[in-house]
Amino acid sequence: MNKKLIASLLAICSATTSTLVSAKNVTLSSEPVPLTTAVSKEFYQFSKQFPAANTSALMEGYPASDAEWREFIAARDAIAGERAQALSEQLGATIVKDAIAGVSVYWITPKTVAPELKDKLFVAVQGGGYLLNGGLASTTEGVVIAHHMQIPVLAIDYSKGPESPAPAGRDDIVTVWRALLKDRTADSMVMGGSSAGGALSVLAVQELNRIKVSAPAGLYVGTPSVDMTFTGDSRHINEGVDHILGSWRGLGEAMVDVYVGNKDLSDPLVSPINGSFENFPPSYLITGTRDLLLSDTIRLDRALKRAGNVTELNVYEGQSHGDYMAALGTPESNEHYQALSRFMRANLL
Repeated sequence: MNKKLIASLLAICSATTSTLVSAKNVTLSSEPVPLTTAVSKEFYQFSKQFPAANTSALMEGYPASDAEWREFIAARDAIAGERAQALSEQLGATIVKDAIAGVSVYWITPKTVAPELKDKLFVAVQGGGYLLNGGLASTTEGVVIAHHMQIPVLAIDYSKGPESPAPAGRDDIVTVWRALLKDRTADSMVMGGSSAGGALSVLAVQELNRIKVSAPAGLYVGTPSVDMTFTGDSRHINEGVDHILGSWRGLGEAMVDVYVGNKDLSDPLVSPINGSFENFPPSYLITGTRDLLLSDTIRLDRALKRAGNVTELNVYEGQSHGDYMAALGTPESNEHYQALSRFMRANLL
């Protein structure tokens, strides 16, 4: 293409793009964003009933001291733990608390275990903004995965809170993994989780590769926060649109600050997108068009592919952050967990 033609095309684009205000910034439309109808009836009803994000409330009133953070965490974990217990009873899963190498864990056995998977293991890393979902709440997505995949699951209740900044959580995951390798082979286990759990799983694999310890046979990374800086289109575009997270600013940034501690936000120990992606296991990723962390998921997928790894990226219409967990039982949620099960089975069997 010659230079004159390129210049003409750029001139046309500039003249017809009314939102262009500078080389660095664009102004988003002020028009309201309606709920998409390009989803199942069940997911549409779920979205219709789910409260919209209150971004203004997220900008103020969050904890200002370690003591306030502990109170904040304890109150939310108590509610989440009750929900996790109810979910396990609903799905008929058995949960047994244990400790491995000093780290709190939970063994989850689904109502039905597939014979070919009885000696396999899914190591689940629960999300929760790096601070929340401790104790029984750490089993939540693990119970769902165990149910759909019909596989034994080990949920790691990794260190969280003001007294355990990064890389404490990642180190707990690595510690448990190395202990598991004493009795199991790496190719008999897969690992992963959503949100912070997905990002921590990526960090754990990066560390396993660094210390030359065998990594899982497959990796599950659901809508991860792989960059602690305020980077990526969706952090801006989906602010207020994502009904789960609402915004990265305010409470979200405050939680990140507690997790990061005295490290730089771009440090690969907390922002795995800046780390190495050589020799990663096949990875299953999921996000949605309304997800605040859509850009994080896409960037991670590209980084993995550029390093020569196998990935399966799933992007769902109309889904906010982790809606597949919030909308359990909808066709979209079932489809995701069935696809995840197929992916992991293919890498275990």
